[in-house]
This record gives sequence, structure tokens and C-alpha cells, in this order.
Amino acid sequence: MEAKGEKLLQDLVAQEKTLLSKLDDAKVQAAKIIEKAQAEATSAIAKAKDEADAKAKEVLSKAQAETESIRASVLAEAKTAVSAVEGKAKANLDKAVDLVMGRVLP
Repeated sequence: MEAKGEKLLQDLVAQEKTLLSKLDDAKVQAAKIIEKAQAEATSAIAKAKDEADAKAKEVLSKAQAETESIRASVLAEAKTAVSAVEGKAKANLDKAVDLVMGRVLP
């Protein structure tokens, strides 16, 4: 009976060692998986940041081009309005001079 108990105890010790070895292997594998996941996450974050920076530059460039287009359009409209006012002023200048001269010099 004692031999059976000793054998059973040895079997349990052997199983415990096997399980501990498997546990250590699992810990090593888990550490590798975590390390790989962290590296992939770091890479994904860097890629996303680069993509966001590129998109921001693209949007900024488009906004600057649109701003310049609007500025040029407003400036052209202002020049047209100034030209129209100058034209009216020149057209009325002769009339104004004649009117003033008619009143000053009867």
C-alpha cells in the first residue's frame, strides 16, 4: 500500500512539474504575443498619425487655394466697382464743371 502511495505521489509530482513547465511556456508565449501586439499598436498609431498629418496638409492646402481664389474674386469685383465709379465720376465731371461755371460766371 505504501508503494502505491509513493507511486501516486511521484505521479502527482511529475504531473505538477509538467503543468508548471506548460505554465512557464504559456507565460513566455503570452509575453511574446503582448510584445508583438504592442509593436503592431505602435506601428498602427504612427501610421494613423502620418495619415492624419498628410490629410491635414491636404485640407490646409485646399483651404489656402480656396482662400486665394476668393481673395482674387473679391479684389476683381472691387476693381470693377472702382472702375464703374471712376467712369461715372468722369462722365459727370464735365457736367459739374459746366454747372459750377454757369453759376459762378453768369
